[in-house]
Amino acid sequence: MSKFPLILAAACMLVFPRSVAQEEPWTLTRCITYALDNNISLKQQALSVDAAKNNLAQSKIGLLPSVNSGISQSFRFGRSVDPLTYQFTTENSKGASFYTSSDLDLFRGLQNFRTIERNRLDLTKNLTDLEKAKNDLSLGIARMFLQVLFNEELHEIAVQQYEITRQQVDRTRKMVDAGSLPKGDLLEIQAQLATEELNEVNAKNQLDLSYLDLAQLLDLKNPENFRIQRPTFEAIRVLDNLGSIDGVYQSALNTLPQIRSAELGLKSLQKDLQISRGRRSPTLSMSASYGTGYSDRLKDFVTGETMVLRDQLDFTSQTSLGFNFNVPIFNGWSTQTGIRNARLSVANGKYNLELAQNQLLKEIQQAFADANASLNRFRATEKSVQALEEAFRYADQKLNVGMLTSLEYNVAKNNLTRARSELLQAKYNYIFNTRILDFYRGIPIDLK
Repeated sequence: MSKFPLILAAACMLVFPRSVAQEEPWTLTRCITYALDNNISLKQQALSVDAAKNNLAQSKIGLLPSVNSGISQSFRFGRSVDPLTYQFTTENSKGASFYTSSDLDLFRGLQNFRTIERNRLDLTKNLTDLEKAKNDLSLGIARMFLQVLFNEELHEIAVQQYEITRQQVDRTRKMVDAGSLPKGDLLEIQAQLATEELNEVNAKNQLDLSYLDLAQLLDLKNPENFRIQRPTFEAIRVLDNLGSIDGVYQSALNTLPQIRSAELGLKSLQKDLQISRGRRSPTLSMSASYGTGYSDRLKDFVTGETMVLRDQLDFTSQTSLGFNFNVPIFNGWSTQTGIRNARLSVANGKYNLELAQNQLLKEIQQAFADANASLNRFRATEKSVQALEEAFRYADQKLNVGMLTSLEYNVAKNNLTRARSELLQAKYNYIFNTRILDFYRGIPIDLK
C-alpha cells in the first residue's frame, strides 16, 4: 500500500493549522475578549489614561525646586566694559561666566497640593471612562451576537418552509397527474415555492449582513470564515418577578462607571474652584544662585599679571539667597472672574451628575418595560405557535386527500411561519433585556 496519501495529509495538517483554527466558532465571551484587546477606540481611550498619569506625576514633581545652570563665553572688540573688572578698555578681550540657580515655591495658597488632588481625580475619572467604553462595546457586541442568532434561526425556518413546500409540490404534481386535483392547484403551490425560495434568499442575505456587522464591530481583518457558536438555550429563563426598579437602580448607582465618572468630574471641578480661590492668597518663594567667571583683563594686584583661572574663579565667585513675597492686589479682576467661572463649572458638574443619574433611571425603567413586554409577547406567541402548528398539520392532511385548496394551505402555512418569526423575535428580545437588567445589577454579560 502506498504511503504517499498519508504523507500528503500529514503535510497539509502541518502547513494549514492556522486556517483550521480560524474556522472554530466564536462564543460571546471570545468575541468580547477579542474586542476589548483589539478595539482601536479603546486603545485611544487608554492613551488618555496614560496622559492623566503623566499629569499626576508632573504635578507631584512640581513640588521640587527647579535647578538651572549655564555657561557663556564672550569676545569683546574695541571699546567696551569688562563685566568682571568694570573697567573701560579699548583692547580686544575675552571672558567666560558660569552660574547655577534654584527656585522653590514655599507657599502658593495650596494651589500645588490642590492640583495634585485634582489630577488624581482626573486619573481615576479617565479609568472609569475607559471602563464605561468597555461596557458599551460589550453591550453592542452582545446585541449584535443575538441578532446573528436570531437571523440564523430565521433562516432555518425559511429553509424548512421551502423544503415543506417543495415536498408539497411533488405530492400535488402526482395528484394532478392522477386527475385528483386541477392543474391550477399545482400552479398556485409552485408560485408559493418561488416566493419561499425568495424568502430563503432574503433571510440568508440578512444573516450574512448581520455576520458582517458583528465582524466589523470586532475589527476582524478577514471575516470570511467567521462563525459564532450558538448557546444551548435548552429552556428560556422566565422570571415572573424581575425585581424592583429601585433595587436595580441602587445597585447600578454603586457599580456602573458612568455614575462614578460624573461624581469624579464634579469633585475635580470642586478642586478647580479651590485652586482658583488659592490665587487670591499671597505667595512666598525662595531663590538661590551661585556664579563665577573669568576675564583676560583681570590682573593680579601684586604681580600685575593676568590672574590664573583657579584664582579668578575663587575671586569672582558670588552666592545669593533671596525670598520673594508677593501679594496680589489688583490684576484686572482676572482672579475673581476665574473664581466665578469655576463656581459655574461646579454647578454644571452637579447638573451632569443629576443628568447621568436620571438617564440611568430611564434606561432601567425602559429595560424593565421591554423585558415585561417581550415576556408577555413570548408567552402569547408561544401559545399561538402551538395552535397554528396543530392547524397546519390538519391542513396538510386535508390537502393530501384533496379536501383543501392550495390557497387555504398557503394561508395556514404563512400564518405559522409568521408566528414562528414573532416567537423568535420575542425570545431574543427577552433574553437581551434580562441580560441588560443583570448587567445593571453588576452581573457580567453572558448567554449561558
